[in-house]
Amino acid sequence: MAELEALAEIKAATGGTSVAPGQYTWRYPLPENKVIRLGSDPGKADWVVPEDKMISRLHATLEWNGTTLTVMRRAVTPDFPKPPQNHIWFRNNAVEKCEVRPGEWFVIGQTRFALRGDQDAAPPAPVDATIVQQKVEYTRAELENLTFSDPVTILKAMEQIPNVLKMAVNEPSLFRQMLKVALTGLPKADAAAVVRIPPDSGPNDLRVAVVEQNVRGSQAAMAAEFVPSRKLVRQAFRERKSCLHIWSTNPEDIDPAAGTDHTLTLGAMFQSGATPWAVCTPFQDGSPFALYISGRARPDGGGPAKVESKSLTDYQKFGEILVGLIETTRRTLKVIRQNQLLQGAWPTSLRKYLDDPDKMEGMLKPRETNVTVLFCDLRNYSGYAEEHGSDLMAAQRDIQFALDTMSGGVTQKGGIVAGFRGDAVLGFWGWPDGADAQIEAAMAAALLIRERLTGSMFQKRCGLGVTHGRAIAGRLGAHDLGVVDLYGPVVNLAFRLEEMTKAFGVGIVLNDTVANKILERDPNGQLCRLRLLGLVRPRGMKVPLRAFELSPTSGNTWLTGEWYQSQLAQWNEAVEWFIAGEWGSARERLGDLFESDPVAQCLIRHMDKTRGKPPPDWDGAFLPTPPST
Repeated sequence: MAELEALAEIKAATGGTSVAPGQYTWRYPLPENKVIRLGSDPGKADWVVPEDKMISRLHATLEWNGTTLTVMRRAVTPDFPKPPQNHIWFRNNAVEKCEVRPGEWFVIGQTRFALRGDQDAAPPAPVDATIVQQKVEYTRAELENLTFSDPVTILKAMEQIPNVLKMAVNEPSLFRQMLKVALTGLPKADAAAVVRIPPDSGPNDLRVAVVEQNVRGSQAAMAAEFVPSRKLVRQAFRERKSCLHIWSTNPEDIDPAAGTDHTLTLGAMFQSGATPWAVCTPFQDGSPFALYISGRARPDGGGPAKVESKSLTDYQKFGEILVGLIETTRRTLKVIRQNQLLQGAWPTSLRKYLDDPDKMEGMLKPRETNVTVLFCDLRNYSGYAEEHGSDLMAAQRDIQFALDTMSGGVTQKGGIVAGFRGDAVLGFWGWPDGADAQIEAAMAAALLIRERLTGSMFQKRCGLGVTHGRAIAGRLGAHDLGVVDLYGPVVNLAFRLEEMTKAFGVGIVLNDTVANKILERDPNGQLCRLRLLGLVRPRGMKVPLRAFELSPTSGNTWLTGEWYQSQLAQWNEAVEWFIAGEWGSARERLGDLFESDPVAQCLIRHMDKTRGKPPPDWDGAFLPTPPST
């Protein structure tokens, strides 16, 4: 898995700033084919560098496709009327967009963002090239039984924790804030980090990744000295204990095979009398994380600094307390996220009842009620998928857009999405509250969906059926699933009316109950246009009904023209002739005035099947058929 590493070098600034100078680091795994917002404001961006004031609240977007990372500077939007003040720098050029490959980096403000590969972990630490002169291990239970030797500073730092927990909206922000608390409460520490063992690492694998790190301002220039010790981290994970190591910098103790850089770093510490130490505290919740705190003891007078492990016991104890709080907060954040996902699975109109489980349980009990049902289907979905078989991801995105549009149209108008039927969506109104304007809301949703799905991409291959009647609504089917659904003939009728949209060549077909309600509210066609399609007998049903087309007020058909009312009378008379068996008059009117109308063509096709004469058992009802049959 590829990861993005941010390294912010914050300098001391004039003019006042709440950000302490220092080095701030994080490293997060990149999900594939997901757009991530990058900025400095946790409320606007997914991944943030709040310490870098040269990064806008929402500065750029990131998308990893498995090979390259696309970085794009944020455009001007209504929420952000001005572009980000600072450019993205890539390969020494200011760019609006760049394609970053593993091993490359880009810069915004004072932060460098590097794309790391799976094997690209933290480098070896200089202290791993020398011997450990003191080591102390404590379990969590053992540390709980110890008392602080200097509780004042620790307690002062812990006063920040309630506010920190309130600000922790996700795991990265939790880690970031807790590291600040650690450095506040542990004045001898120069750096604090959350480290991670890669999930694919074996027993002999010494890779360690730094997830978040803060290096105190005065030490930021020497941040390389605070690279986490792989050996210490591995030991802490192996023992599941808080481990303290104090290293020697005596040249005689340095591994002869150590590189020049490590030898020089350790030699400089020896010359200055500094003694490096670090505490690593693994999380006890089964996760691959640990809190790593490090520093260098400085001499008070001449000679090297003397460090006693007892003086750092407070650091181990405080580190264990912080880890325990992080574990608890991580669990809380996980529960919050799970609840958010579960809420998303419930219809929007029901989410307000989730805080009252007893009331929710009562509402979910199936009951009979009046509902308005909308069924929306994509025509020729199988053919569309086959046609685009060479690029299934692109085809899936198109279909997903259609499904999102259909379900969004239902919820936007206050309806409930009962479920997806392959390439179709079933929505309904009138439950649980029995809304008075449910038919009007369904009409508005149908027109909205039709408008959004009649572009060139779908070439008007969307059909909708809308009905109103009695049905059983509530939690149906498996009782242990939170599935709200409908049962009743009115649901099946919506399916059958949607089937007729292809035969009639129209987008939306209504039953007479819905049409009559709309005509009552909008008799002059100011909000929408209606026309009678005929007396239909839906497939598999015995009782015929009058079906109507619902159309918007704008478009390029006679239904949307200025002569709608006068032509509607002519149309309705022709359809009534068809129902009454006066096919000669009906055919003449339809052929003369509505020759190019797809519904007229459907009626004429049916009359032509029996050479223009109704069959002996004609009762006015028929099942419309598409042109190909």
